[in-house]
Amino acid sequence: MLDNFSDFRLPTSGLRSAELRRWATVPTEAEVLAVVRTVPSARRLLDVADVFAGDPRIAIHWALDPGSALGGGTRALLEARGIRPLSFSSAASGGSGTGGGLGTGNDRRWRLVLAASENSPLDQIKAPILLLPHGAGHGKGIASERVTQCAPAAIGLANAQDAARLASLSPASGAAARVVGDPCWDRLVASRHRRSRYRAALGVGSSARLLVLSSTWGPLSLFSRHTDLAARLTATLPWDAWRVAMVLHPGVRAVHGDDTVFRWLRPALDRGLLLLDSDDEWRAGLLAADALIGDHGSVTLYGAALGVPTAFACFGWEEVDPEAPIAGLGRAGRSFDADGALRDQVAELADGAGEPGLAERVFAHQGMALERIAEVAYELMGIPRIRQDVAPVAVPLPRAAHPTPSAWWFTASADDGGVAVERYPVSESVPGGARLLAHVHGPDPRQPAVATVVVGTTDLEACPGAYVAVEGAVVTLRGRGVVEVAGDLDSALVGAALHAWVFQLGRAVPEELRVNGSDVRLTARRQA
Repeated sequence: MLDNFSDFRLPTSGLRSAELRRWATVPTEAEVLAVVRTVPSARRLLDVADVFAGDPRIAIHWALDPGSALGGGTRALLEARGIRPLSFSSAASGGSGTGGGLGTGNDRRWRLVLAASENSPLDQIKAPILLLPHGAGHGKGIASERVTQCAPAAIGLANAQDAARLASLSPASGAAARVVGDPCWDRLVASRHRRSRYRAALGVGSSARLLVLSSTWGPLSLFSRHTDLAARLTATLPWDAWRVAMVLHPGVRAVHGDDTVFRWLRPALDRGLLLLDSDDEWRAGLLAADALIGDHGSVTLYGAALGVPTAFACFGWEEVDPEAPIAGLGRAGRSFDADGALRDQVAELADGAGEPGLAERVFAHQGMALERIAEVAYELMGIPRIRQDVAPVAVPLPRAAHPTPSAWWFTASADDGGVAVERYPVSESVPGGARLLAHVHGPDPRQPAVATVVVGTTDLEACPGAYVAVEGAVVTLRGRGVVEVAGDLDSALVGAALHAWVFQLGRAVPEELRVNGSDVRLTARRQA
């Protein structure tokens, strides 16, 4: 007898389909196979799989096509969702008794195949195929020969223009075209009401603005052409006014490896770059963004369609279908000079307008993509739908902890009866007249030893070069006493302002000080 039901494991290895069905708790009527090749294709089909939510007649199984050099991370993404994918060969032969399948040999017939890439050998699977794009349309064109070879029963497209382009390339494939809209876009729109919460979860706050860098993969991408742009932006933009995030195409990390990419980005990461690498994070980042610098990838198109002011640091015209929506955006869009004056360009971009009407031109049936896909899927399976309302689900809040710099250069000056402070994450470039603010527990022990303001301690005696020490809401001023800070500002920022007020301007510690336009209450503490 089992002491705990959770200890029970169904011995799937070696069992045939009939035996497994005898063990099954819920009998199903149709088996759907989702074929994934890369992380973007897996993400798209994970969104699409929601069309079967609440229907116990349908069982979805997943197969991993290992044929892409950009496929790294795909298995990990599926396994993080509790999915153990079949090998493509066993799925093509009807399903295997190992690895999560319910049958061996040819004792299964897939009722429907879902795919988000025509580059998988889908022609090896004998079942109706519903083919979908894995990005914002087909920016790099439609591989009509591959589409013709796999002969999908239906091809879901984002808009009527894509359907017309497909028909011009292949009349047979054009006949299978179904304009369904874009489920990723619908999730973005359904998440707009959470913008302030996404910003808080990403550590942006209410006073700073968020700049997002977006890069596709390959030699013509932003990351290839301007690999150090994130590092230069994080060194140039004031910390309390700007945060910088980056969305890298998963193919970059698949080809180069996480360790290499992280080392390339180390200077920017040390200065607080938000590397939005998960599915939920990049969508949350777009929704939280105040400006976007990108290239010819889908993320740039999604951001511009959301109304985020967008500029192109580069554009891979050689890779893009000239009739694709991203090509039209590239021709009409702003350019960003990655070698020019970064701060002024970013401010000008963020103060500009978005692209009016872009979303309506690119995405048909807005808010209804899953509903349209469900209609096609059930039609191909020949099964009546039992659920008639399939709505997009808002993107969850990011949960990952994001880095914060441990040291800043800061400048301060009198401003409208108070003090204006600008902090810049430490880099080799030192702003004129800047002093150092450093955390005593930061990775570089040299920094607090020479800092003017130290954070994480009240002991100025241990930091002979410092004039101000900050720990929590307590600020210690050398020879001027101790105060407690009340307000919404970072206490380290207030400590830098007090250094300017007391030691540079020679004024007494006030009961209230205006810092960067916000009033901060200061209460003197009695010395022990």
